Amino acid sequence: MREFGSVQDREKGTRMPVFGTGAQGGEVERVLLAHPGVDRAVVLGEGGSCTAYVVPRRNEAVADDAAELGRQYVAEWQGVYDHVYAQPEPEDPTFDTRGWFSSYTGAELTAEEMGAWVDGTVRRIAGLGARRLLEVGCGTGLLLHRLAGGVERYVASDVSAGALERIRTAFGHRPPSGVELRQAPADDLSFAAPGSVDGFVANSVSQYFPDEEYLDTVVRQAADVVDEGGYLFLGDVRSAAVHRAFAAGLELSRAPERASGEKVQGLVERRCCTGTELLIDPCYFTGLVERLPRVAHVAVLPRRGLRRTEMNRFRYDAVIRLDKLPGEEAAVPDWRPWKQDRWSADDLRRHLTAERPAGVGLLGVPNARVLADHVAAELLARADRPGTVGEVRSAASQAAGEAVEPEEVWALGDDLPYAVRLSWARSLPDGAFDAVLVRRDAPGAVDVRFPDAPAPPRSPVSRPWYGRVENLSPAKLREHVRAGASDVPVPGRFVLLESLPCTSDGEVDRAALGAIQWA
Repeated sequence: MREFGSVQDREKGTRMPVFGTGAQGGEVERVLLAHPGVDRAVVLGEGGSCTAYVVPRRNEAVADDAAELGRQYVAEWQGVYDHVYAQPEPEDPTFDTRGWFSSYTGAELTAEEMGAWVDGTVRRIAGLGARRLLEVGCGTGLLLHRLAGGVERYVASDVSAGALERIRTAFGHRPPSGVELRQAPADDLSFAAPGSVDGFVANSVSQYFPDEEYLDTVVRQAADVVDEGGYLFLGDVRSAAVHRAFAAGLELSRAPERASGEKVQGLVERRCCTGTELLIDPCYFTGLVERLPRVAHVAVLPRRGLRRTEMNRFRYDAVIRLDKLPGEEAAVPDWRPWKQDRWSADDLRRHLTAERPAGVGLLGVPNARVLADHVAAELLARADRPGTVGEVRSAASQAAGEAVEPEEVWALGDDLPYAVRLSWARSLPDGAFDAVLVRRDAPGAVDVRFPDAPAPPRSPVSRPWYGRVENLSPAKLREHVRAGASDVPVPGRFVLLESLPCTSDGEVDRAALGAIQWA
């Protein structure tokens, strides 16, 4: 039977009840609070699967001027890309992919991988139908060179003067009519008049924003400059929902077969606590329907393609429709959990061909891109984790045996009379997606209102600069607990947070804590 533990607050000296591990959880919390770098601590869970949530003592730099740290973060990224764009020009100035590296290998992504990524992005944006586009963070014009010819006006901005000069050089210093270049950060759209464009694009840019406040500013300004019935496209967004799976898979890919599971878990925790790029849970975007009156519909879309790059596997696109939908919104009468029939893509094809239903909605389809890494993350987070990397990999691979490749579901629409829509709106940490297939009885766009409530609620956006200014690591905390509480199990997972989420009555929000996947 589960018991109630406590959350201890060094400053207030109070104990608030939270769902935890009873006496053992309280002992671990006591030991954690004896560490000079710890301000608050909560232990949730049972036995080998318990997790310690720790709030470090506030660094003076954070307490005094968090906004300045955010500005420094943006300036650092500007410096990085100014350096990249100062290098000699590539052979094809319209396809400058320098600076794009694989987290798994450390090597530059191949031309084929980048070409597929660019082409998929261009197809998705072109399919949204705008005639006047504004792109922020345009870089050297990977999208501009492929989209500008199909629109009446293309306004492109970037914080780097070097990036814009590369675009001018590619055009022989004479950009075509309708193309306008502006040097500005993403949160400054003062050069664009209200209603002056139909579409706003920020592709593979949001990860360089410092925090949620900055993201809010960008989204609100973008909504102001987009005309009635237009859209906002935020693409290649790093998902907070599946970040822990990404971190586990990445560290496992680098570790030898016989490396210890505990050592790898320490690396996963460090990566989660010290990431340098912004992570955004899909619930941030689905929540805009309530926060911004003009938002009519939000689609959270997995990336297209079969290449197993981290962009395809762990990132998504958010399409925010303003004021109204451009086409028909399909009703889905038959929502069913995937586990009811456990269909593969081939099984689904046979069902559609034989039964010819008006539509099918599947909830929680296991995702072949993510599931094995999610299972690995869960195994590593246990105190009784498998002993070696090889054992973790084997168990995770077995558990993901029935997972479905999203692109195989999309491909059903290529030769069957069905419009196929996939969604990551529910932001499930195992990467599961929802899918709808609706008969195409007439030409035109088909939109679907997917279920979008994440369960349970979670913090939607990380602050990537925060981990770098706190001198505390999960590995140090693990050793501290092991030394100070030798008679109780050491938590399998340590999570560093800026603050503990609370309910409206001031108690720790246990559901929100348990749902955190980016830390």
